[in-house]
Amino acid sequence: MSTKAGNPGGLGTIKTCQTALTEALSNKDLAATHVNLGILLMRKGDYVDAQSSYEDAIKLRPKLAEAYINYAASLIYTGRYTEAVSAVDTAIELGTDQMPEALYNRAIAYDRLKDYKSAYKDLKQALVLRPDWAPAMKSISGYQVSTRSKSQ
Repeated sequence: MSTKAGNPGGLGTIKTCQTALTEALSNKDLAATHVNLGILLMRKGDYVDAQSSYEDAIKLRPKLAEAYINYAASLIYTGRYTEAVSAVDTAIELGTDQMPEALYNRAIAYDRLKDYKSAYKDLKQALVLRPDWAPAMKSISGYQVSTRSKSQ
């Protein structure tokens, strides 16, 4: 089962995912279903249960970069910013094919940690990889870059 973009995480769709988890699935499909369930739960605003779902996916497939990226997002929503940075770092080390999303999530976590230089750097890199990406453009617009002379 896959999640459709824009699916709000309705109870029917969540139940479908939960039912799929009781079926005989390969580890790969089971992990993917846990990720999809986590996405739906996050869209519903249930970040703690989403984290559990991502953790289940990671236990099944520790090298599933997508699980770490989504896990990071759920950690950000619950104020666990340092852990979110670590989760994104793992996704990047695993060679994620969702690098703009990874960088964006890490930038948000860095921003909440008041590491603005790192946040800005990640947002800039995300925009290099995906120019005109609205979420990153909106976030980066909140930064001001100043140059300081060495004598200051």
